[in-house]
Amino acid sequence: MGVLGWVAAIVAGLILGWAVGRYAIGGRQFPGNLPGSLVAGVIGGVLGAWIPGNWGWTLDGANVIAAVLASAVLTWLVGYFGGKEERKSTGSSS
Repeated sequence: MGVLGWVAAIVAGLILGWAVGRYAIGGRQFPGNLPGSLVAGVIGGVLGAWIPGNWGWTLDGANVIAAVLASAVLTWLVGYFGGKEERKSTGSSS
């Protein structure tokens, strides 16, 4: 994988890590908040670009479609299974 492939995988991971961590977890707090979701997205993007091989749309040896899919899936899984449920306070003390 060339330099442009690494950059594409990292950028895809950052964008999808932010979007999935922000909008798709559904009432759960992501472990590590924003930095945690960005790290999970980048790891998913790099693994997705590197592991599957040369099918689909590739950019300098990086599989961009797999990078996007792996980034979204890994970020969602980390947030869903690793995240804590957000609790709303009732405002009453006893």
